[in-house]
Amino acid sequence: MILNTDDKLYTSIKPSAELEDFVHIYWVHHNNLGKTQRMTIVPDSFFKLIIQIIDNKVVACFLTGLWTKEIDVLLPENTVIYGVKFKILAPEYIFNTEIAELVSSYKTLCSEFWNINNLEIGNFKIFVKQLENILLQCLKRSRKIKPKKIQFSRLLYKLQGNTSVEEISSRIKWSRRQINRYLNKYLGVSLKTYLNIQKCHSAYTQIRHGQFFPDNGYYDQAHFIREIKKHTGKTPKELFEKQNDRFIQLKRV
Repeated sequence: MILNTDDKLYTSIKPSAELEDFVHIYWVHHNNLGKTQRMTIVPDSFFKLIIQIIDNKVVACFLTGLWTKEIDVLLPENTVIYGVKFKILAPEYIFNTEIAELVSSYKTLCSEFWNINNLEIGNFKIFVKQLENILLQCLKRSRKIKPKKIQFSRLLYKLQGNTSVEEISSRIKWSRRQINRYLNKYLGVSLKTYLNIQKCHSAYTQIRHGQFFPDNGYYDQAHFIREIKKHTGKTPKELFEKQNDRFIQLKRV
């Protein structure tokens, strides 16, 4: 595992090789500002497991769907959030369920889910190791993974939205109808929608550095601004100006 820390509030760990086709990253965020923290979460092409911790006790556990628009959240003071960003194959092979109904929404999980209450909550690195063991057990109990689905997933995360539905279909020899049926079943969105979210997420890095003209994937600057605002509610310039306040997620792409 690789540990990354970009500020005093946030730390992330990359998944082990056995899980990198299903997990994007594990992360922890601390609100030690002495007040409630208001943040805006923008689409990033992943669905998430969120665990809220106060005084080293799990107080809530949520499963979010794929976000297609921005959402405002309030994080109470002295709260710690553990999170896992999952990739598109995780619903079928980790959770063994469809999460299409959770698009731009979430559901509360019971306190016994994956026995999280009994994991080492006080140490993030130990917690991740214990959680990875649970995820690996889920994989072992799952059906055999079809190679074409692995190929599909890896291609999506390699191209990061800078492609077309037709190119994806051609390269993996899977029809557009088959791809859309799979994504709509497990995530609740079409491939075109998913690619647009990925493309938007990929642009956050350049926005973070004050670059407001698209590198690729957009017809022109007007198209770029329109698509970013469609998914985040803000223009690229507005995201840049508030990245240290409400849109701190941009710093962690």
